[in-house]
Amino acid sequence: MKTNVQTRALFLICLLLSLFFLNNCKKKTNEVKFSGKVINPGSNQPVGDAQVSLSSTSVQSWVYNSNFQDIASCNSNQDGSFQFEFEEQAASAYRIYIYKPKYFSNTTVINANDVTSESGYYSTFGLVPEAIIKLHVKNQSPVDSADRILYKVLSGSVNCPNGCPASYIEGLGMSYDTLLTCKTEGDKYFLVESNITKGGGTFIRRDSVYMTPFDTTALNILY
Repeated sequence: MKTNVQTRALFLICLLLSLFFLNNCKKKTNEVKFSGKVINPGSNQPVGDAQVSLSSTSVQSWVYNSNFQDIASCNSNQDGSFQFEFEEQAASAYRIYIYKPKYFSNTTVINANDVTSESGYYSTFGLVPEAIIKLHVKNQSPVDSADRILYKVLSGSVNCPNGCPASYIEGLGMSYDTLLTCKTEGDKYFLVESNITKGGGTFIRRDSVYMTPFDTTALNILY
């Protein structure tokens, strides 16, 4: 009888020890908190209802995948804030893509070393509103056929469809008169530098105008 009791006790002890070690040997998953805030960098005001998508490149089954794979998505709150919570992974990089109609989208790639379960991740992301510029350039006081203007957008050029070009534009002759309509950044100043040649002399001038977000603004360069 005593032997049976000892055997049962030994069995229970072994069972408890097995459960203890099994529980401690399980792979623990760490939660990562990835948060941020979307703002208009021109006014420093929050941007709500922006679509925020988080993706990563990672090692899967010992194979590195260089393509970004979606993790989660959400919309920013009215105060611009957003947050993702996900299991820590063997990622090499994370990517945030933010989009809202009438804004220029923002794509930001983040080093995976900056995103950990211990410290989490937080950053502010800018979303710039769109605006339209109507740039009218005209030789208002012609001298002769050698009149020349060479102008360029110094601040406000945008690399997107219908965006304002960053390259120089040349205007020749006494009757040069053109209108350039293009997309630029709102809540900022649009700046143009012009090199004007007339009567054998050359001078430089700069013209600027504040761009109201989501609106059309005119700038006249009459030389």
